[in-house]
Amino acid sequence: MSSNQIRFNRGITPSVDLIRFWWSFLFLIALMNTWRLAFLVSQYEFLDAEKWDIYLKSFLFGIRLDAVVASYLMLPLGVVLLAQLFNAKRSFLKHLLNVYFSILILLVSLLNIIDIFVFKEFDTHLNFLTLNSYLWQKDSMLFIFEEYPVWPVIGGLLLLSGGVFTLYWQVSKRIKGGSGSVLMRIPYLILSIFILGSTIRGGWQERPIDWGFAMFSSDFTANQTALNPLFYFGRSVVQFSSEGKADELTQYYDTEVAFRTSRKLLEDPRMKFVDEVSMTRKIDSASARDYNIILIILESHTAAFTGYLNRDLPSATPNLDRMARQGIAFTNCFANGIRSAQGIGSIIMSWPTLPGLPLISRTESVNQVPSLGSALKAIGYSTLFMYGGDTQFDNMNGFLTIHGYDRIIERSDFDPGLSGTSWGVYDHSVFIRGLEELDKASKPALLTLFTTTNHQPWEIPPEYEALIPVFPDSLFRQGQVHRSMAYVDHALGEFMEQASQRDWYDNSIFVFIADHGLTVYKSAFAKIQNAHIPLVIYAPGLSLEPQTIDQPVSQVDVAPTLLGLIDYPQTFTFFGQNALSKKSGLACKVIGNEAFWVQDDYFYFERFGQETALYKIQFSIEGAVFEPVSDPQLFNQYQKNFRSYLQTASTQFKTFGKEKY
Repeated sequence: MSSNQIRFNRGITPSVDLIRFWWSFLFLIALMNTWRLAFLVSQYEFLDAEKWDIYLKSFLFGIRLDAVVASYLMLPLGVVLLAQLFNAKRSFLKHLLNVYFSILILLVSLLNIIDIFVFKEFDTHLNFLTLNSYLWQKDSMLFIFEEYPVWPVIGGLLLLSGGVFTLYWQVSKRIKGGSGSVLMRIPYLILSIFILGSTIRGGWQERPIDWGFAMFSSDFTANQTALNPLFYFGRSVVQFSSEGKADELTQYYDTEVAFRTSRKLLEDPRMKFVDEVSMTRKIDSASARDYNIILIILESHTAAFTGYLNRDLPSATPNLDRMARQGIAFTNCFANGIRSAQGIGSIIMSWPTLPGLPLISRTESVNQVPSLGSALKAIGYSTLFMYGGDTQFDNMNGFLTIHGYDRIIERSDFDPGLSGTSWGVYDHSVFIRGLEELDKASKPALLTLFTTTNHQPWEIPPEYEALIPVFPDSLFRQGQVHRSMAYVDHALGEFMEQASQRDWYDNSIFVFIADHGLTVYKSAFAKIQNAHIPLVIYAPGLSLEPQTIDQPVSQVDVAPTLLGLIDYPQTFTFFGQNALSKKSGLACKVIGNEAFWVQDDYFYFERFGQETALYKIQFSIEGAVFEPVSDPQLFNQYQKNFRSYLQTASTQFKTFGKEKY
């Protein structure tokens, strides 16, 4: 026997295949911990040297999730091992292990590399919704290949995987073991099945372990380091690939009980419900006022860099700030989701984001789902949606086409010589086209203009370089977002200046709102801060007194507020409120398999099926202090409001085009 071979005690004599099986299992855990270290290093700008002990615990907590992933990955080989129980002389597990592991090492490493980039961009691990919404999209793939060193990374990945496999193979080939009789192998196999069964469910607790186990501390980075990205991705596929599974998350009460609670929350003295089974309402008015509505959805405009909302950082939005002072400024507006598709759905449909796919991608949206476009088209408005990118992205084109928009102008409709980013032509070109379209539009008109430049790669056109100030390092992207936001605001200022010289200007209502926020803050409560977005209504011809509204609102409130301003004469079915007359402020945001609810000055948080909490919000959102609420009566009240609202939104969304329940 070679002196460098690994041989086990002859008295124990497990089979060589069994030893290699468990050596491979441990090797997978070691590999995943190596990538965990790489992930932690990638978050270096958010690390605190004094928290080294917490980061160390990330590895200890993470091993349990690693073992779950390793167990699933080893299952195919476990079946082969079982088959060889009665045919030990034909051992082909060794060769199968080599082939399987060469592929496995490559895939595990690839997914971890992708996860690191995804997390740096979106502040979330790779999940089903991110994969479905970004990786398979043409624009996303073009952006990835333009902005990231894809081919060098692939080359490095192949070299790395080859080196890792060589290490694995060198150890594996030196392992020796006994063959023994079938009776001697059976106890080892039973023990292996027991261990594998334990690790695959994360232990013998009442329910299999979930990703919430990794949330062991108040430190965001430590928790995310502990969370195995393959486990998280697999969990998201199981949870969200099926609509039925996603819908189960929102079923809390008897349908009628939830419905009545939701109706009470949405009561408005000016908007009366017209039946007992839906959210259909009608404004108490004689006839509509035919104001143009110019709805500008601002890509990634976070409240953190918006001057009228956060004075602690330099403002990137002087023009929006000016209109906020002269118009109606909302200081506590929140996005209903974390992606553009979710923001567009909530703004145009006045419906909250639900767990699962964005509403504009759901099959129910093909049914008679109301929208701002269809509501205004019904009273004679011409309707136009304008976007400098590809409206096939996120199913925007199909959704808008059947939801009341007469025309859709996208990247292919612009001069091909116009410059831009990988996501579309620069926003100043889109604003110029918007002026041209409004000049020739039949009146009244709805223009929904969606900007795109304030997005990765955070570039601005060369001709604006001298006009846009350079911002100091900030909380996110070292000032890049600050600067691209400032460019968009500058282009917006140019648009408004030129619009003020048009004859349709005084007969127009301008609305400015972000599609979602950005991950500027990293803390246990950052979900509410990162969801904080600007909302400004500016109507020079309405003679509205400038005012600031501090009650919580969200994107779903935009459409009913606009209908209230023009005294909309027909019925409409929206889930939002008129933000200018509602009695109680509220906002709901869904983020994957968790959500938050803001009502008055309370913040309710729920991780579906795992965790709930209620806090009192002290001070402004950016510098908010969250005080835990121990009063069970208050907790039950806000929990019931949130759950009823989300359940009813889900139930009612599925009834469009069908009989009501």
